[in-house]
Amino acid sequence: MAPILTFAMTAAITPGPNNIILSTNAVNYGFRKTIPLIMGVFFGFLSVLTICLLGIGEVYKSFPAIAIILKIIAVIFLTYLSIKIFTSTSFSNEKSSRDFSFKDIYFFQIINPKGVTISMSSSAIFIQHKFPYEIEFILIFICFVISTSTSAIVWAAIGHSFRKYLNDKKMIIYFNRTMALLLLCSIFFIVI
Repeated sequence: MAPILTFAMTAAITPGPNNIILSTNAVNYGFRKTIPLIMGVFFGFLSVLTICLLGIGEVYKSFPAIAIILKIIAVIFLTYLSIKIFTSTSFSNEKSSRDFSFKDIYFFQIINPKGVTISMSSSAIFIQHKFPYEIEFILIFICFVISTSTSAIVWAAIGHSFRKYLNDKKMIIYFNRTMALLLLCSIFFIVI
């Protein structure tokens, strides 16, 4: 279980679209309003992981056209998010602003290239048939429950902790633009 947990923690805690979105949302809306997104990442990623562990990830690998379509959708969505974050100039406490919902982030996991890649890699690497399939499935799943929940909460807490230091509109703009550029940089890893 140690190698699986090490892989899961490393994969989950490193910067990626989910972590950047959670951190930025926590800065702009606060930790409490980020909880639905944390839950969306948690349940969405675990749904994708489950599908891959059940073997459906093989379909994704067998039909490269599906991978290309999902990459295009992911690039469009992440570019849209980056623009939205880049143009944000204040904390979004106004009722007119719309934050992302549980459903938005849950379904984003289907096209999240980092999440899909990690899920497919986990099923390929750790389903080794040394133990009954059910045991290996449960061990992998438990490791990712721990890593995904920990990472999502940590990144949201980091964003929330920056909130008190960003009371100047200029600082908020710099923060949002930096996070938007980081999110755009994550597109580079999708295209490769």
